[in-house]
Amino acid sequence: MLFLAGFGSIWLLNGLTALHRLNAISLGAVVMILAVFAIPALRLLRMAGKRDAHAEATPEERQTRRVLLRVNATQGVAIIVSVWLLNAIHRGEFVAPVIAFIVGMHLFPLAELFNYAPYNVAGTLLVGWSTVAVTILPPELLSSIGALGTAIILLGSAAYTLMSASRAARATPSSPRLTHQTA
Repeated sequence: MLFLAGFGSIWLLNGLTALHRLNAISLGAVVMILAVFAIPALRLLRMAGKRDAHAEATPEERQTRRVLLRVNATQGVAIIVSVWLLNAIHRGEFVAPVIAFIVGMHLFPLAELFNYAPYNVAGTLLVGWSTVAVTILPPELLSSIGALGTAIILLGSAAYTLMSASRAARATPSSPRLTHQTA
């Protein structure tokens, strides 16, 4: 959720910058939006507790970490190569939707890896939005409106994940802190 909110905020900043609307007030608003997500997410993480830092990772955890690193590395390489190619052919206006497309595609294997179906929804929305944006928006609006649409999808996904995690935390009586709050 923190990654979705963080990157959603970055996309929001990019869209506002492309619209020449980034100023102290809009920057403050983006910081507040990020805080609205980060504060409860960090609280939930603290309530969930942390595993002993010295505990040995299970084979399943090591495998999950390896797959996550491969998926993220593939995404990073695809973004770098795409940005380089688009700039090399002087089509920089397509950078934002191509990155959004790649980010959306990378969510599909993560949905399977973490058994979290909402990543499939977010991936589908990002792939669809980037495709529609390239199809219907004039090139000069791709970096602004395209980025803002991507921000909305990522922040909406973060909101859903935060609500789901909050609901699950309230329903889990295993934590005395959570039990007290729900009583």
